[in-house]
Amino acid sequence: MGSVRFFRHVIYLCLFFIVAGPYFCMAALYCQNRELHAEIRELTLKVLDTEDSEKAPSRSESRKISSSLGYQDKYPDLYCSPQTAFVKKEKTVYLTFDDGPSRFTESYLNILAKHNVKATFFVVGRNDPKSREIMKRIVDDGHTLAPHTYSHVYSTVYASVEAFLDDFSKIHGLIYETTGVKPTIFRFPGGTVNVHNRRIFRELSAEMLRRGYTFFDWDVSAADATKNATMASVLDSIINGVHENGRNIVLMHDTSEVTLKALEKAIIYLKNKGYAFDRLTNEVAPVTFYYNYLKEGGV
Repeated sequence: MGSVRFFRHVIYLCLFFIVAGPYFCMAALYCQNRELHAEIRELTLKVLDTEDSEKAPSRSESRKISSSLGYQDKYPDLYCSPQTAFVKKEKTVYLTFDDGPSRFTESYLNILAKHNVKATFFVVGRNDPKSREIMKRIVDDGHTLAPHTYSHVYSTVYASVEAFLDDFSKIHGLIYETTGVKPTIFRFPGGTVNVHNRRIFRELSAEMLRRGYTFFDWDVSAADATKNATMASVLDSIINGVHENGRNIVLMHDTSEVTLKALEKAIIYLKNKGYAFDRLTNEVAPVTFYYNYLKEGGV
């Protein structure tokens, strides 16, 4: 009888860990998220305080700081002037498109022009004449053109801070040579923190902030990179993800045909609900997230 009771307790205990285990893991990840969030925010504030302080070193002096970090000496022209204050617009939607230019991008631009909506395109390193033509049109139409990555190969891009700077310099240079625009914002492939850059993300984020760049994640996902995405599911993700109180940075991909079919419907719906649209600049308060193992949709 005693042995039966013992094994019953063992079974109950095992069932408890099976049921409760995932919740403990989620709680641990949540706590880690908050710690990482606070750490990056502190880095951001330190950079802004340094730029705003009368005692702050000059740009040439700041490049000499911490000589052990050799990547700080790389690409001496890869700097921009950071914002010391950000603007927050209420009930505003920022449509953003990753991974272009693609064969669909011109159709996206036609829809945006039809409805007089400005957006943001985070592009990859396509260097053919047609892609360059599309990038020029993005700028000429009044949208923001910004780096996403050149290769979009995670293992290469996130091999080290130096590797990221190598890639960033290539896409930055392609945009500048093609359009004459020097980008001041960008989007990390996979988001600010992901399973590919977790080893270097603190150091990498600090270096990009030190160089004056603003990086944007998103708080609304069209979930258009999932295998089962449809026009209806993308439209539903956008209109149900957008919220009235504050800005809404919407992640989409202009490589997606289903998103192309949903875009006009989403714009019309949101305009009828009183939303404004705008493009991202380094004056817009950034949205960043700090742990996205469970991120839906990918980039």
